[in-house]
Amino acid sequence: MKIALLHYSFWPEMGGVEQVMRDQAAMLRREGHEVKVVCGKGAHPGDDYPVDVVPELAPDFPLNTQVRAVLERGQADQNFSKYRSALVEALKKALEGVELTLVHNVFTMHHNLALTRALHDIAPHHRMVAWTHDLVATNTDYALPNPTQPPWNLMRTSCPNVVYVAASEFRAEEMRTHLKPEIAPQVVPNPVDPLRLFGLTAEMRESYASLDLPARDFVFLLPAAAMPSKNIDFALEVVKQLHAADRNPLVLITAPPVSGSAAAERYGSFLRQSLPTELAHHVVFVNDFFPVGDAALRDLYLLADCLIFPSRREGFGLPIVEAARFRLPVWCQDVPAYQALEESGAAFLLKDISQLGDAVGWLEQQSIFLQQRRCRELFDPGVVYRDYYEPLLAAFGAGVQRS
Repeated sequence: MKIALLHYSFWPEMGGVEQVMRDQAAMLRREGHEVKVVCGKGAHPGDDYPVDVVPELAPDFPLNTQVRAVLERGQADQNFSKYRSALVEALKKALEGVELTLVHNVFTMHHNLALTRALHDIAPHHRMVAWTHDLVATNTDYALPNPTQPPWNLMRTSCPNVVYVAASEFRAEEMRTHLKPEIAPQVVPNPVDPLRLFGLTAEMRESYASLDLPARDFVFLLPAAAMPSKNIDFALEVVKQLHAADRNPLVLITAPPVSGSAAAERYGSFLRQSLPTELAHHVVFVNDFFPVGDAALRDLYLLADCLIFPSRREGFGLPIVEAARFRLPVWCQDVPAYQALEESGAAFLLKDISQLGDAVGWLEQQSIFLQQRRCRELFDPGVVYRDYYEPLLAAFGAGVQRS
């Protein structure tokens, strides 16, 4: 489907709406839609969609500046109609060939009332969604001069030809109460794209979807070479038992090559060859796919929600300190770095597999772990698209598309 995202401004502006639009555009592109951003001020962020800068939409467009100066005094003049007509023509040109436009905030915020009026004008002829993050009708940060008179009354007037979406149930309730004629907005949470938020490397971007992180109960990171002293087979036993208990774990093992160690080579081969088929989806030896340098290691820490470090012998135990800097809870053996952080309460000494139940209970009481897991379950772009966007777009005749 050909979809436009419209707002006054876009990246590199750093407002919340601009960030949501980036994540929304990237998500829709990954799902196979043809996407473009239409804005008055912005630039191309280097993502896989075009950005159409329409000067008439810009906050500093001369006619917009003149109109707003008059409106802020509680008046309106002929420039409003002139600007409205110019916007209708600019929108028709910018949205030519577009099948659906997602309009961010313009229907419910007063920053460009002539643009709001122009969108009302073209709504009978162009399919639009009023994507609502904010509502000036309930925002005490702003005071409209004449809220019951045109054009200010647009902020309490719903457009009958437009589908309304709210970013939260709280906002939806405000819209039901304050917009007339009364509407029934759909609630669609904002996706938060880890690819953008974390600045993931190209290798990790390519691998992200295959990890199926939103479905995981546990995402463990084990940053260690495949050497016998690292006790990686213990971590695999943890994964095996969690899987047998109908949990969905993932362990990401960096496993860089160790030159000159026949024992490491044999141990690495043993781990891979002895891995049961049913665990193949739950264990990833990352270095088998790409080298884990500094940037990729950072990505792994950001995507994981627990460090598992069962090494038997360590002079220090660097990953435990690294995990602390990334705010990760830790399952580990009794190594020196743990002893240095022992009073933090952020690590569980998992010395024997019989303790696994206690370790899981401890982990699932850690607020940072629960927050990480809950966010990927609810706000990962793949989840949000499947649960919310697919039915929304299907109502406009868009088939389910997967890239």
